[in-house]
Amino acid sequence: MLRRLLYHNFRGLHRFRQWRQRRLTQVGSVAMLFLLGAGVFGVDTRQTLAFQIAALMLGLFLLAFSTTLFFRPKINARRELPDYATVGQSLQYEVMLDNQGRRHEIGLALADNLATPIPTYQAFAQSTDRGDAERNAFDRKVGYPRWASLIRRARGADIPSIGLPDLAAGTQTRVRMQLTPFRRGYLHFLSFTLQRPDPFGLVNALRPLPVQDSLLVLPKRYALPLVQLPGKRRYQPGGMGISTGVGDSQEFNTLREYRPGDPIRHIHWRSWARLGTPVVKEFQDEFFVRQALLLDTFTDADDDPVFEEGVSIAASVVSQQSSQDCLLDLMFIGPEAHHFTLGRGLSSTTTMLETLACVLPCRDKPFSHLQSLVAEHQGQLSGFICVLLGWDQQRQALVTHLRALDLPLHVYVITGSDDELDAGPMRDLPDQFVVLRQGQIEQHIAALAKPHAEADAA
Repeated sequence: MLRRLLYHNFRGLHRFRQWRQRRLTQVGSVAMLFLLGAGVFGVDTRQTLAFQIAALMLGLFLLAFSTTLFFRPKINARRELPDYATVGQSLQYEVMLDNQGRRHEIGLALADNLATPIPTYQAFAQSTDRGDAERNAFDRKVGYPRWASLIRRARGADIPSIGLPDLAAGTQTRVRMQLTPFRRGYLHFLSFTLQRPDPFGLVNALRPLPVQDSLLVLPKRYALPLVQLPGKRRYQPGGMGISTGVGDSQEFNTLREYRPGDPIRHIHWRSWARLGTPVVKEFQDEFFVRQALLLDTFTDADDDPVFEEGVSIAASVVSQQSSQDCLLDLMFIGPEAHHFTLGRGLSSTTTMLETLACVLPCRDKPFSHLQSLVAEHQGQLSGFICVLLGWDQQRQALVTHLRALDLPLHVYVITGSDDELDAGPMRDLPDQFVVLRQGQIEQHIAALAKPHAEADAA
């Protein structure tokens, strides 16, 4: 009961803070505090000074709010967004403003509004926050920092308001706004808000401009050392067409004369019409290196930093392996088993990063589903790169299974603990077993890259 009451109080406080930040200027926020303080003491009319201050401040605010009723500029706005953003990297985008009115508009400010869905009570009650361990007992019990974290994550980015230059009537003006995303996935833009302070500088007149857009934020990526697996070329049934769903077609090689028993679907009708004799298309089997990137998505926590780092490591591997002359198969378990192939004529690096930008934790399936997905495709694979969110028995069992295939293997283990991990089935391959601790990823990667840089220099 208490938690539900707190939830409704937090919702009300959130709406009030939104109203205060948009509606009151900095001077107005201070004046509002004076009004509230004077109002408390001014209830007793014998405290004449406090009563007079409260009455004066109230009058000023009523007059200031009345002046905002006449703020109706005729301005249209349009965003010019980039194709993608990246977590943690600030970017600038342009906004085109078209003053279609007859007035010369001065002293305006512009705010861009992102969709911020209010968390449900169930989401709030079941949520955890990575910073709770560092907070005092009161904050952990009451849960407002956890609520603020949910709201911030739902919004997805920070966009500071900007002051606008003077907008002459009938002219167009370009301005730049700055955006800093702090989570991957889609950002949904709802509207702009034009702001102008009243003559007393207490409150802002607001004019909403509904303009909807969306922007995909890609995962953060690290400069990982290139993983070079000595994989052999494997026969691929159906050649390149296997990943594009073209049945069993193989790679075209040449044309030749028809032989009894050749499939009719292989006849090249145009050449037959030109030469007067049956001609068929001849194909060759495809052999090429095909590596699998296995992403562990099994976690129970909301906003799990270990999971987010795992997605970032997978995105880093995709970015670096795209330059190699091989195929890369991304496999993970979500609402269903997912399998995407990156390579020549197939999915692009951008498409794969888009997929990773939207991947979600898996909570309703056992870890064995990932091993089943691997078993389904292991006959076509030349090597494996694993990104695991821990090093428990079931994950070590997966690695043991992969080792039994006698194929090259590289394992990244993301952990939130400082405890040393026993390499287990990877004990004899220390260079292919990399432990990355959440919060220290960049330091660990710098240490990994140092031997490679020294070898290149030598």
